[in-house]
Amino acid sequence: MKVTFLEPPPLGRRTPERFAGCSYELYHFPDLANLYPLAYLRELGCEVRYVDAVLEGLSEEAFLERVERDDSPYYVIHSVVLSKGTDLHYMRKIKKLKPKAKFILHGPEPTRVPEEYLLPEFGQDVVVLRGEVEESLAGYVLRGQLSGASVLRDGEVLHCPPSGPVDLNSLPFPGRTFDDLRPHLDRYFNPKFRGRPCTVLMASRGCSFRCRFCVPNSISFAREVEHRRYFGRKPGPAVESSTRVLEEFRRVKEEGFRSVMVVDDQFLWGKRRTLEICDGMKGMGLEWGCLSRADFLTDEEVVRALAEAGCVSVDIGAESLNQKVLDDIRKDMKVEDVFRAVELLKGYGIRPKLNIMFGASEVETEEDIVSTVRALKEMGITEVMFSVATPLKGTEFYEWAVERGLISGDPEEVDPLRKSTISYPHLSGKDLERLLRYAYRSFYLRPGVVASQLRRAISNRSLFKGFRTIVRLL
Repeated sequence: MKVTFLEPPPLGRRTPERFAGCSYELYHFPDLANLYPLAYLRELGCEVRYVDAVLEGLSEEAFLERVERDDSPYYVIHSVVLSKGTDLHYMRKIKKLKPKAKFILHGPEPTRVPEEYLLPEFGQDVVVLRGEVEESLAGYVLRGQLSGASVLRDGEVLHCPPSGPVDLNSLPFPGRTFDDLRPHLDRYFNPKFRGRPCTVLMASRGCSFRCRFCVPNSISFAREVEHRRYFGRKPGPAVESSTRVLEEFRRVKEEGFRSVMVVDDQFLWGKRRTLEICDGMKGMGLEWGCLSRADFLTDEEVVRALAEAGCVSVDIGAESLNQKVLDDIRKDMKVEDVFRAVELLKGYGIRPKLNIMFGASEVETEEDIVSTVRALKEMGITEVMFSVATPLKGTEFYEWAVERGLISGDPEEVDPLRKSTISYPHLSGKDLERLLRYAYRSFYLRPGVVASQLRRAISNRSLFKGFRTIVRLL
Protein backbone atom coordinates (compact mmCIF):
# COMPACT_ATOMS: atom_id res chain seq x y z
CA MET A 1 0.00 0.00 0.00
CA LYS A 2 1.26 3.48 -0.90
CA VAL A 3 0.76 6.38 1.50
CA THR A 4 2.09 9.93 1.12
CA PHE A 5 2.44 12.36 4.02
CA LEU A 6 2.01 16.03 3.13
CA GLU A 7 3.12 19.24 4.78
CA PRO A 8 1.78 21.94 2.44
CA PRO A 9 3.40 25.35 1.93
CA PRO A 10 1.87 28.29 3.82
CA LEU A 11 -0.68 30.51 2.14
CA GLY A 12 0.84 33.71 3.48
CA ARG A 13 4.16 34.91 4.85
CA ARG A 14 3.80 33.06 8.15
CA THR A 15 4.08 29.29 8.44
CA PRO A 16 1.91 27.53 11.04
CA GLU A 17 4.06 25.61 13.51
CA ARG A 18 2.48 22.16 13.41
CA PHE A 19 4.23 20.36 16.25
CA ALA A 20 3.70 23.08 18.87
CA GLY A 21 0.34 23.68 17.24
CA CYS A 22 -0.47 27.14 18.61
CA SER A 23 2.05 29.51 17.05
CA TYR A 24 3.85 30.36 13.83
CA GLU A 25 7.27 29.00 12.94
CA LEU A 26 10.41 30.79 14.02
CA TYR A 27 12.41 28.00 12.36
CA HIS A 28 11.40 24.70 10.80
CA PHE A 29 12.00 21.36 12.47
CA PRO A 30 10.80 17.77 11.94
CA ASP A 31 7.13 17.09 12.64
CA LEU A 32 7.17 14.00 14.86
CA ALA A 33 3.38 13.78 14.58
CA ASN A 34 3.97 12.60 11.00
CA LEU A 35 7.33 10.86 11.42
CA TYR A 36 6.07 8.39 14.02
CA PRO A 37 3.18 7.00 11.93
CA LEU A 38 5.36 7.13 8.81
CA ALA A 39 7.92 4.85 10.46
CA TYR A 40 5.15 2.61 11.78
CA LEU A 41 3.67 2.11 8.30
CA ARG A 42 7.09 1.55 6.75
CA GLU A 43 7.87 -1.17 9.30
CA LEU A 44 4.64 -2.92 8.26
CA GLY A 45 5.72 -2.93 4.61
CA CYS A 46 3.89 0.10 3.25
CA GLU A 47 5.50 2.26 0.58
CA VAL A 48 5.57 5.67 2.23
CA ARG A 49 6.54 9.09 0.92
CA TYR A 50 6.85 12.52 2.47
CA VAL A 51 6.47 15.90 0.76
CA ASP A 52 7.50 18.60 3.23
CA ALA A 53 7.00 21.75 1.18
CA VAL A 54 8.23 23.98 3.99
CA LEU A 55 11.51 22.10 4.38
CA GLU A 56 12.09 22.01 0.62
CA GLY A 57 10.95 25.60 0.07
CA LEU A 58 8.30 24.58 -2.48
CA SER A 59 5.84 27.11 -3.83
CA GLU A 60 2.16 26.25 -4.11
CA GLU A 61 2.61 25.47 -7.80
CA ALA A 62 5.65 23.25 -7.24
CA PHE A 63 3.96 21.46 -4.36
CA LEU A 64 0.84 20.70 -6.40
CA GLU A 65 2.95 19.50 -9.32
CA ARG A 66 4.75 17.10 -6.99
CA VAL A 67 1.47 15.76 -5.65
CA GLU A 68 0.01 15.43 -9.14
CA ARG A 69 2.92 13.17 -10.13
CA ASP A 70 2.48 11.06 -7.02
CA ASP A 71 0.44 7.86 -7.41
CA SER A 72 -0.49 7.17 -3.79
CA PRO A 73 -4.18 6.58 -3.08
CA TYR A 74 -3.88 8.09 0.42
CA TYR A 75 -2.63 11.51 1.54
CA VAL A 76 -1.99 12.08 5.25
CA ILE A 77 -2.05 15.61 6.69
CA HIS A 78 -1.26 16.52 10.30
CA SER A 79 -3.47 19.54 10.94
CA VAL A 80 -3.57 22.11 13.76
CA VAL A 81 -5.80 25.09 14.39
CA LEU A 82 -3.53 27.56 12.57
CA SER A 83 -3.11 25.30 9.55
CA LYS A 84 -6.77 24.32 9.12
CA GLY A 85 -7.53 26.88 6.40
CA THR A 86 -4.28 26.04 4.61
CA ASP A 87 -4.96 22.31 4.72
CA LEU A 88 -8.52 22.60 3.43
CA HIS A 89 -7.29 24.89 0.65
CA TYR A 90 -4.80 22.29 -0.57
CA MET A 91 -7.25 19.42 -0.16
CA ARG A 92 -9.57 21.22 -2.58
CA LYS A 93 -6.73 21.90 -5.00
CA ILE A 94 -5.52 18.30 -4.91
CA LYS A 95 -9.05 16.98 -5.32
CA LYS A 96 -9.40 18.92 -8.56
CA LEU A 97 -6.14 17.48 -9.84
CA LYS A 98 -6.80 13.96 -8.55
CA PRO A 99 -10.52 13.26 -8.11
CA LYS A 100 -9.86 9.80 -6.65
CA ALA A 101 -7.50 11.05 -3.93
CA LYS A 102 -8.38 10.12 -0.35
CA PHE A 103 -7.29 12.22 2.62
CA ILE A 104 -6.49 11.14 6.15
CA LEU A 105 -6.45 14.00 8.66
CA HIS A 106 -5.03 13.78 12.15
CA GLY A 107 -3.86 16.13 14.89
CA PRO A 108 -5.48 18.14 17.69
CA GLU A 109 -7.80 20.20 15.50
CA PRO A 110 -9.27 17.29 13.48
CA THR A 111 -9.62 15.44 16.80
CA ARG A 112 -11.49 18.38 18.33
CA VAL A 113 -13.77 19.20 15.37
CA PRO A 114 -13.80 16.31 12.85
CA GLU A 115 -16.91 17.74 11.21
CA GLU A 116 -14.99 20.81 10.04
CA TYR A 117 -12.85 18.55 7.86
CA LEU A 118 -15.53 16.02 6.87
CA LEU A 119 -17.19 18.39 4.43
CA PRO A 120 -19.86 17.27 1.94
CA GLU A 121 -17.74 18.51 -0.98
CA PHE A 122 -15.24 15.71 -0.26
CA GLY A 123 -17.88 13.00 0.06
CA GLN A 124 -16.48 9.88 1.68
CA ASP A 125 -12.91 10.61 0.61
CA VAL A 126 -11.84 12.12 3.95
CA VAL A 127 -11.22 10.20 7.16
CA VAL A 128 -10.29 11.85 10.45
CA LEU A 129 -8.20 9.77 12.84
CA ARG A 130 -8.49 11.12 16.36
CA GLY A 131 -5.98 11.06 19.21
CA GLU A 132 -2.81 8.99 18.80
CA VAL A 133 -2.74 7.57 15.29
CA GLU A 134 0.18 5.19 14.78
CA GLU A 135 -1.93 2.04 15.15
CA SER A 136 -5.25 3.42 13.87
CA LEU A 137 -3.62 4.72 10.67
CA ALA A 138 -2.10 1.32 9.97
CA GLY A 139 -5.41 -0.37 10.71
CA TYR A 140 -7.24 1.89 8.29
CA VAL A 141 -4.90 1.81 5.27
CA LEU A 142 -4.08 -1.90 5.56
CA ARG A 143 -7.37 -3.40 6.74
CA GLY A 144 -10.02 -0.70 6.38
CA GLN A 145 -10.56 -0.55 10.14
CA LEU A 146 -12.13 2.58 11.60
CA SER A 147 -10.94 2.44 15.20
CA GLY A 148 -10.60 6.01 16.48
CA ALA A 149 -11.98 7.38 13.21
CA SER A 150 -14.63 9.92 12.28
CA VAL A 151 -16.18 9.62 8.82
CA LEU A 152 -19.00 11.07 6.75
CA ARG A 153 -21.75 8.57 5.95
CA ASP A 154 -25.07 9.48 4.29
CA GLY A 155 -24.51 13.14 5.09
CA GLU A 156 -23.94 12.49 8.80
CA VAL A 157 -20.67 12.45 10.73
CA LEU A 158 -20.08 9.08 12.37
CA HIS A 159 -17.66 8.90 15.30
CA CYS A 160 -16.23 5.42 15.85
CA PRO A 161 -15.05 4.37 19.34
CA PRO A 162 -11.56 5.54 20.32
CA SER A 163 -8.50 3.46 19.66
CA GLY A 164 -6.52 2.13 22.59
CA PRO A 165 -3.44 3.73 24.16
CA VAL A 166 -0.15 3.45 22.31
CA ASP A 167 2.81 1.69 23.94
CA LEU A 168 5.63 4.17 23.34
CA ASN A 169 8.35 1.62 24.06
CA SER A 170 7.15 -0.59 21.20
CA LEU A 171 6.96 2.08 18.49
CA PRO A 172 9.64 2.25 15.80
CA PHE A 173 11.80 5.35 16.03
CA PRO A 174 10.55 8.31 13.95
CA GLY A 175 11.63 8.39 10.29
CA ARG A 176 13.96 11.36 10.66
CA THR A 177 16.27 10.38 7.79
CA PHE A 178 13.56 9.00 5.52
CA ASP A 179 14.60 9.04 1.85
CA ASP A 180 12.48 12.07 0.89
CA LEU A 181 13.93 14.10 3.78
CA ARG A 182 17.58 13.03 3.64
CA PRO A 183 18.75 15.54 0.96
CA HIS A 184 17.44 18.44 3.05
CA LEU A 185 18.53 17.49 6.58
CA ASP A 186 21.07 20.29 6.87
CA ARG A 187 18.22 22.79 6.73
CA TYR A 188 17.10 21.69 10.19
CA PHE A 189 18.60 23.96 12.81
CA ASN A 190 17.89 25.35 16.26
CA PRO A 191 19.45 28.65 17.34
CA LYS A 192 20.13 27.16 20.77
CA PHE A 193 22.80 24.88 19.31
CA ARG A 194 25.93 25.14 17.22
CA GLY A 195 25.65 21.58 15.91
CA ARG A 196 23.88 21.09 12.60
CA PRO A 197 21.83 19.28 11.42
CA CYS A 198 19.57 19.43 14.43
CA THR A 199 16.60 17.20 15.14
CA VAL A 200 13.96 16.67 17.80
CA LEU A 201 13.24 13.78 20.13
CA MET A 202 10.15 12.98 22.20
CA ALA A 203 10.34 10.57 25.14
CA SER A 204 6.91 11.02 26.73
CA ARG A 205 3.39 12.14 25.94
CA GLY A 206 1.20 14.16 28.24
CA CYS A 207 1.77 15.74 31.63
CA SER A 208 0.51 15.00 35.13
CA PHE A 209 0.24 18.62 36.23
CA ARG A 210 -2.88 20.78 36.23
CA CYS A 211 -1.86 24.18 34.83
CA ARG A 212 -5.04 25.88 33.63
CA PHE A 213 -3.48 27.65 30.64
CA CYS A 214 -1.72 24.61 29.17
CA VAL A 215 -1.57 23.89 25.44
CA PRO A 216 0.69 20.83 25.09
CA ASN A 217 2.51 19.80 21.93
CA SER A 218 0.30 18.51 19.11
CA ILE A 219 0.75 14.79 19.79
CA SER A 220 -0.06 15.22 23.47
CA PHE A 221 -2.88 17.68 22.73
CA ALA A 222 -4.66 15.33 20.30
CA ARG A 223 -4.27 12.54 22.88
CA GLU A 224 -5.68 14.78 25.62
CA VAL A 225 -8.64 16.10 23.59
CA GLU A 226 -9.69 12.55 22.70
CA HIS A 227 -9.32 11.29 26.27
CA ARG A 228 -11.30 14.19 27.75
CA ARG A 229 -14.11 13.64 25.25
CA TYR A 230 -14.60 9.97 26.10
CA PHE A 231 -13.44 9.73 29.70
CA GLY A 232 -14.05 13.23 31.02
CA ARG A 233 -10.54 13.80 32.32
CA LYS A 234 -6.99 14.46 31.28
CA PRO A 235 -4.94 11.29 30.64
CA GLY A 236 -1.85 10.56 32.68
CA PRO A 237 1.56 10.83 31.03
CA ALA A 238 2.99 7.98 28.98
CA VAL A 239 6.74 7.80 29.58
CA GLU A 240 9.42 5.85 27.73
CA SER A 241 11.96 3.82 29.67
CA SER A 242 15.47 5.18 30.11
CA THR A 243 16.75 2.27 27.98
CA ARG A 244 14.50 3.25 25.09
CA VAL A 245 15.47 6.92 25.37
CA LEU A 246 19.17 6.09 25.23
CA GLU A 247 18.64 3.81 22.23
CA GLU A 248 16.99 6.68 20.39
CA PHE A 249 19.75 9.14 21.25
CA ARG A 250 22.28 6.65 19.88
CA ARG A 251 20.21 6.23 16.73
CA VAL A 252 20.07 10.00 16.25
CA LYS A 253 23.85 10.16 16.61
CA GLU A 254 24.31 7.35 14.07
CA GLU A 255 22.00 9.12 11.63
CA GLY A 256 24.38 12.08 11.54
CA PHE A 257 22.58 14.63 13.69
CA ARG A 258 24.83 16.79 15.83
CA SER A 259 22.27 18.39 18.12
CA VAL A 260 18.90 17.40 19.56
CA MET A 261 16.05 19.28 21.22
CA VAL A 262 13.95 17.05 23.46
CA VAL A 263 10.45 18.43 22.94
CA ASP A 264 8.51 16.67 25.68
CA ASP A 265 6.40 19.20 27.57
CA GLN A 266 8.26 17.83 30.61
CA PHE A 267 11.32 15.62 30.07
CA LEU A 268 12.64 15.00 33.58
CA TRP A 269 10.19 12.35 34.80
CA GLY A 270 11.66 11.01 38.04
CA LYS A 271 15.16 11.45 39.40
CA ARG A 272 16.24 7.83 38.91
CA ARG A 273 15.18 7.78 35.24
CA THR A 274 16.81 11.16 34.62
CA LEU A 275 20.12 10.06 36.14
CA GLU A 276 20.06 6.81 34.14
CA ILE A 277 19.55 8.74 30.89
CA CYS A 278 22.26 11.25 31.73
CA ASP A 279 24.74 8.56 32.74
CA GLY A 280 24.18 6.75 29.45
CA MET A 281 24.73 9.93 27.44
CA LYS A 282 28.16 10.75 28.83
CA GLY A 283 30.67 10.90 26.04
CA MET A 284 28.04 10.54 23.32
CA GLY A 285 29.09 13.85 21.80
CA LEU A 286 25.60 15.21 21.19
CA GLU A 287 24.69 18.79 21.97
CA TRP A 288 21.17 18.78 23.38
CA GLY A 289 18.52 20.60 25.35
CA CYS A 290 15.12 19.96 26.87
CA LEU A 291 12.06 21.48 28.52
CA SER A 292 11.48 21.19 32.25
CA ARG A 293 9.56 22.59 35.16
CA ALA A 294 11.74 24.65 37.49
CA ASP A 295 10.93 22.49 40.51
CA PHE A 296 12.51 19.50 38.75
CA LEU A 297 15.77 21.46 38.51
CA THR A 298 16.33 22.40 42.14
CA ASP A 299 18.32 19.22 42.85
CA GLU A 300 22.01 19.90 42.21
CA GLU A 301 22.71 16.23 41.47
CA VAL A 302 20.22 16.32 38.59
CA VAL A 303 21.61 19.54 37.11
CA ARG A 304 25.18 18.28 37.40
CA ALA A 305 24.16 15.08 35.60
CA LEU A 306 22.52 17.08 32.80
CA ALA A 307 25.70 19.08 32.28
CA GLU A 308 27.91 15.99 32.27
CA ALA A 309 25.58 14.41 29.69
CA GLY A 310 26.07 17.25 27.20
CA CYS A 311 22.92 19.28 27.92
CA VAL A 312 23.60 22.91 27.01
CA SER A 313 20.15 24.50 27.20
CA VAL A 314 16.97 24.07 29.25
CA ASP A 315 13.64 25.79 28.57
CA ILE A 316 11.81 26.49 31.82
CA GLY A 317 8.08 27.17 31.85
CA ALA A 318 8.22 29.82 34.56
CA GLU A 319 5.12 31.74 33.28
CA SER A 320 5.48 34.47 35.95
CA LEU A 321 7.70 35.50 38.83
CA ASN A 322 4.70 36.45 40.96
CA GLN A 323 3.48 33.82 43.41
CA LYS A 324 -0.17 34.90 43.43
CA VAL A 325 -0.24 34.50 39.64
CA LEU A 326 1.39 31.05 39.78
CA ASP A 327 -1.10 29.95 42.43
CA ASP A 328 -4.07 31.25 40.44
CA ILE A 329 -3.08 29.41 37.25
CA ARG A 330 -2.48 26.23 39.28
CA LYS A 331 1.19 26.00 38.38
CA ASP A 332 1.86 24.21 41.70
CA MET A 333 5.33 25.72 41.86
CA LYS A 334 7.14 28.32 43.94
CA VAL A 335 8.85 31.38 42.50
CA GLU A 336 11.89 30.41 44.56
CA ASP A 337 12.16 27.24 42.46
CA VAL A 338 12.73 29.34 39.34
CA PHE A 339 15.54 31.34 40.92
CA ARG A 340 17.15 28.18 42.34
CA ALA A 341 16.93 26.36 39.00
CA VAL A 342 18.45 29.29 37.09
CA GLU A 343 21.27 29.60 39.62
CA LEU A 344 22.13 25.89 39.35
CA LEU A 345 21.92 25.77 35.56
CA LYS A 346 24.18 28.79 35.17
CA GLY A 347 26.61 27.33 37.69
CA TYR A 348 27.00 24.19 35.60
CA GLY A 349 27.29 25.99 32.28
CA ILE A 350 23.77 25.24 31.00
CA ARG A 351 21.90 28.15 29.41
CA PRO A 352 18.47 28.67 30.96
CA LYS A 353 15.75 30.05 28.73
CA LEU A 354 12.64 31.18 30.58
CA ASN A 355 9.18 31.15 29.04
CA ILE A 356 7.03 33.94 30.48
CA MET A 357 3.32 34.26 29.77
CA PHE A 358 1.16 37.34 30.29
CA GLY A 359 -2.61 37.28 30.69
CA ALA A 360 -3.08 33.74 32.01
CA SER A 361 -4.54 34.96 35.30
CA GLU A 362 -7.33 37.35 36.18
CA VAL A 363 -5.41 38.43 39.29
CA GLU A 364 -2.35 39.54 37.31
CA THR A 365 -1.86 43.30 37.06
CA GLU A 366 0.30 45.51 34.90
CA GLU A 367 2.59 46.08 37.86
CA ASP A 368 2.99 42.31 38.28
CA ILE A 369 4.13 42.05 34.66
CA VAL A 370 6.54 44.97 34.98
CA SER A 371 7.89 43.49 38.21
CA THR A 372 8.44 40.11 36.52
CA VAL A 373 10.37 41.74 33.66
CA ARG A 374 12.44 43.70 36.17
CA ALA A 375 13.31 40.52 38.07
CA LEU A 376 14.26 38.72 34.86
CA LYS A 377 16.71 41.48 34.01
CA GLU A 378 18.39 40.98 37.38
CA MET A 379 18.82 37.20 36.95
CA GLY A 380 21.85 37.36 34.67
CA ILE A 381 20.22 35.42 31.82
CA THR A 382 20.09 36.32 28.12
CA GLU A 383 17.18 34.23 26.80
CA VAL A 384 13.50 34.77 27.58
CA MET A 385 10.48 34.04 25.41
CA PHE A 386 7.55 36.31 26.21
CA SER A 387 4.03 35.53 25.01
CA VAL A 388 0.38 36.24 25.72
CA ALA A 389 -1.68 33.36 27.07
CA THR A 390 -3.89 31.92 24.34
CA PRO A 391 -7.32 30.47 25.17
CA LEU A 392 -7.12 27.84 22.44
CA LYS A 393 -10.30 25.91 21.68
CA GLY A 394 -10.21 22.47 23.23
CA THR A 395 -8.40 23.62 26.36
CA GLU A 396 -9.68 24.21 29.87
CA PHE A 397 -8.38 27.77 29.62
CA TYR A 398 -10.68 28.44 26.66
CA GLU A 399 -13.73 27.19 28.56
CA TRP A 400 -12.72 29.28 31.58
CA ALA A 401 -12.29 32.41 29.44
CA VAL A 402 -15.59 31.91 27.58
CA GLU A 403 -17.50 31.54 30.86
CA ARG A 404 -16.13 34.91 31.97
CA GLY A 405 -16.56 36.67 28.62
CA LEU A 406 -12.84 37.31 28.24
CA ILE A 407 -12.33 36.31 24.60
CA SER A 408 -11.42 39.43 22.62
CA GLY A 409 -10.25 38.01 19.30
CA ASP A 410 -10.50 34.96 17.09
CA PRO A 411 -8.85 32.05 18.96
CA GLU A 412 -8.24 30.40 15.60
CA GLU A 413 -6.06 33.31 14.48
CA VAL A 414 -3.62 33.21 17.36
CA ASP A 415 -0.09 34.58 17.38
CA PRO A 416 0.91 34.56 21.06
CA LEU A 417 4.29 36.17 20.39
CA ARG A 418 2.57 39.29 19.03
CA LYS A 419 -1.19 39.34 19.59
CA SER A 420 -3.71 38.83 22.38
CA THR A 421 -7.06 37.06 22.06
CA ILE A 422 -7.94 37.56 25.72
CA SER A 423 -8.95 40.77 27.49
CA TYR A 424 -9.65 41.50 31.16
CA PRO A 425 -11.56 44.48 32.57
CA HIS A 426 -8.37 45.78 34.19
CA LEU A 427 -5.93 44.56 31.52
CA SER A 428 -7.20 44.71 27.95
CA GLY A 429 -5.88 42.81 24.97
CA LYS A 430 -4.24 46.02 23.73
CA ASP A 431 -2.63 46.45 27.15
CA LEU A 432 -1.22 42.93 26.98
CA GLU A 433 0.16 43.52 23.48
CA ARG A 434 1.75 46.78 24.66
CA LEU A 435 3.31 45.01 27.64
CA LEU A 436 4.56 42.24 25.38
CA ARG A 437 6.42 44.77 23.23
CA TYR A 438 7.70 46.49 26.37
CA ALA A 439 9.00 43.19 27.76
CA TYR A 440 10.94 42.28 24.62
CA ARG A 441 12.46 45.72 24.24
CA SER A 442 13.20 46.19 27.92
CA PHE A 443 14.87 42.79 28.25
CA TYR A 444 16.73 42.48 24.95
CA LEU A 445 17.74 46.08 24.22
CA ARG A 446 20.38 46.14 26.94
CA PRO A 447 24.06 46.43 26.05
CA GLY A 448 25.07 43.19 27.75
CA VAL A 449 22.29 41.14 26.18
CA VAL A 450 22.78 42.66 22.72
CA ALA A 451 26.51 41.95 22.90
CA SER A 452 25.92 38.37 24.06
CA GLN A 453 23.41 37.65 21.29
CA LEU A 454 25.64 39.24 18.65
CA ARG A 455 28.69 37.23 19.73
CA ARG A 456 26.75 34.00 19.47
CA ALA A 457 25.13 35.04 16.17
CA ILE A 458 28.43 35.94 14.51
CA SER A 459 29.97 32.62 15.52
CA ASN A 460 27.30 30.42 13.96
CA ARG A 461 24.84 30.77 11.05
CA SER A 462 22.06 28.99 12.97
CA LEU A 463 22.52 31.37 15.89
CA PHE A 464 22.42 34.30 13.48
CA LYS A 465 18.95 33.21 12.37
CA GLY A 466 17.92 33.04 16.01
CA PHE A 467 19.20 36.58 16.58
CA ARG A 468 17.27 37.75 13.52
CA THR A 469 14.13 36.16 15.00
CA ILE A 470 14.56 38.13 18.23
CA VAL A 471 14.99 41.35 16.27
CA ARG A 472 11.68 40.73 14.47
CA LEU A 473 9.90 40.49 17.81
CA LEU A 474 11.22 43.81 19.13
